[in-house]
Amino acid sequence: MTTYKNILVPVDFSEPSKKAVTYGLTLADQLRARLVIAHIVPESTALAYAFPPQTNEIEKDQEDKARAEIQRLLPLQYREKYAMQMIVRTGTIETELLRIVNDERADLVVMGTHGRGNPGRWLLGSVTERLLRKLPVPVLTVSHIGEEAHTIELVSLERIVYATDLCESSDAGLEAALALAYGAGAQLTVMHCVYYRDRMWWAPSAIPDFDNLRTKFLAEMRQKVDAVISRAGMPEIPIEFLVVEGKPYEKILQTASDHAAGIIVMNLESKSTLERALIGSTAERVVRLSSIPVLSVPPAI
Repeated sequence: MTTYKNILVPVDFSEPSKKAVTYGLTLADQLRARLVIAHIVPESTALAYAFPPQTNEIEKDQEDKARAEIQRLLPLQYREKYAMQMIVRTGTIETELLRIVNDERADLVVMGTHGRGNPGRWLLGSVTERLLRKLPVPVLTVSHIGEEAHTIELVSLERIVYATDLCESSDAGLEAALALAYGAGAQLTVMHCVYYRDRMWWAPSAIPDFDNLRTKFLAEMRQKVDAVISRAGMPEIPIEFLVVEGKPYEKILQTASDHAAGIIVMNLESKSTLERALIGSTAERVVRLSSIPVLSVPPAI
């Protein structure tokens, strides 16, 4: 059974990363997990060659400031209640975060994402996208449009939407969605989207025999869910099954909106064990466009 024992939240002290802390705290509370807050001070490579002693002093000063900022970031009642660990390191952000995931045995990473208009930060398309390709654990990306001040507090997660393509590797995402829904006490909607790119040419009004297709896919989803629950020894939770027709990323976002979902769960596609085919995929579009957090689950290794 999937369990989340160690949750890592990387922060850069921006509003999106503060929102990520909110979800990290919420999940740590609901899943009874340890919370790790990490900040990476970018190493001053150029300065190191010209002014080695000063560079070490600058980096140490930046690390001290980051520790103090993390203390200010988390309200006192949360620091006292949760098993929280603070990590501040200097180095390359991507390299250090991968190392922390391994060292701390993180089984869930929560990251804030920025729009493309903020070129100096952890943009989706740079560090976040590369981590989505490489991390062996699920990543919850928390979008935040705008830079208004965000208050860190626990949020309610009453419904979760899991979008499945019914492939063999989808069991990893399904198990993650079930574990998350069970831990949060949320209702789970399992959905599958049927889409034919050339439908407008041969079936402009509707897909022929779509009712039978829906019945077939509904039965397949139920069978998969029952198998995962039985194999993982999970208790029963409220589950809704849904089959829709249309462009997958549009229907996933629409379904999440219609159901007032708190989190979308999706599988990441796998081109090989070395690199995931995230670019241009449904998963990447949903991550980019969603106004609610998206949990991206890598294929089981």
